[in-house]
Amino acid sequence: MPPRKKQEEKMAALSLSDTTWIDQAFPTTTQKSLNTSVRDALAKDPKYSTLLHDIGKYIITLKPVDRSPEPSVKKRKVSNDVSADEAEAPTFAGKEVLLVNEISFSVPQRKKFTLALTEGGMSAIGAASGVTEFGVSWGNIKYVSCLPVPDKAARQWNFCVFPEGSEGIGDGNADALVFTIPDSAPKTATGDEMSRGFDTTSYKSLLVDSFNALLKASKSNAVVQEPVEAVFYSALPQSHRKGEKAFHVKAHRGSKDGYLFFLRTGIVWTFRKPLAYFSFAAINSISYTSITKRTFNLSIHVATQSSPEGDEIEFGMIDQEEYTGIDTYIKKNRLNDASMAEARRAKEFKVNGEEGDEGALEQAMADVEDEEEEDYVPGQEVGSGSEGGSDDDNDESDAEGSEDMGSEDEGSVDLEDELGSEMEDVDANKPREKRNKK
Repeated sequence: MPPRKKQEEKMAALSLSDTTWIDQAFPTTTQKSLNTSVRDALAKDPKYSTLLHDIGKYIITLKPVDRSPEPSVKKRKVSNDVSADEAEAPTFAGKEVLLVNEISFSVPQRKKFTLALTEGGMSAIGAASGVTEFGVSWGNIKYVSCLPVPDKAARQWNFCVFPEGSEGIGDGNADALVFTIPDSAPKTATGDEMSRGFDTTSYKSLLVDSFNALLKASKSNAVVQEPVEAVFYSALPQSHRKGEKAFHVKAHRGSKDGYLFFLRTGIVWTFRKPLAYFSFAAINSISYTSITKRTFNLSIHVATQSSPEGDEIEFGMIDQEEYTGIDTYIKKNRLNDASMAEARRAKEFKVNGEEGDEGALEQAMADVEDEEEEDYVPGQEVGSGSEGGSDDDNDESDAEGSEDMGSEDEGSVDLEDELGSEMEDVDANKPREKRNKK
């Protein structure tokens, strides 16, 4: 027998008897299918054992390079619960319940990872290295939303996970986590969650069920929020999906464009950093500024621990056609009324019972309405110019009518008709006097 053939048979026997190198090169936690394929290839055709063994050993030698210390800047970017050096710490310890390969993340890193869900938390694992890059424990998650990706021909969903300090308001500097899933069957998912009775029809249904179950088990108050028509939907039709409602509103925050989603318990600004989640409890009030014939700005005044006066965050260039839906949402949830802020916070943190909450809300609403009736002077903010082109004789009546704009009794509201001569550009940088309720 030729020496080379003897060597191959010897290596094949070694490879079949000692397969620890396969698990080291292709960990079952991240490369389960590849691990199985290599084992099958060795069993069926031993003549490739030398080649596969050499490839596996070479991959193993690369591992220390991937685990070397990263630049401090990268550590800050990819960490929420832990630093990069502590990425495999007990924060995410616990039984592994679900692995989903080839998941595209966009925040905090734009890269494909293996999404790992354990009893301790969720994390992103490098596909090649098997190293946990970043993640968050279930108990540290404040908000989670699953939102349709706008303006895509193929339907996709973005999961937005907001750990403590990542809400985009106040002094918190943690990163939110954003990853995208297709609207298809979860072919790359493996783990116990697949057989726990959860809906495995799609990635979305499986992950929503898994997140909710694991969050509940950790005694977290968070649940996955999704947009629903009964709460809010956009007035603008989707050109690529005729007849289907959209839930996003296009806007700008400074020079960055993005989307606002109006959910059951909060408003989300996505999908570019910095993301923001405005829970009802964090909102002091919401008002409109820079109203023109075609667009308007939305100013959200939020409470922060570092600033007693709070901060105002403005979203600009919102299409006027979205006004009625947004205004209905704001008034339905009484977000335009600063006097209700404490009642909203008490409700979220369950300081009062449900009946007490309703009583506090109704009393505060009645108090502020009495105050406004005493202070309101019709026409006091009426300007001399009219971008909407209303006649001078109608200025006073238009100004009076603007107080009740967007009420539920009215049909579709047009800002030009409703505001009349008040329809003018407002300089966002100019200090504003106290505005009457619109």
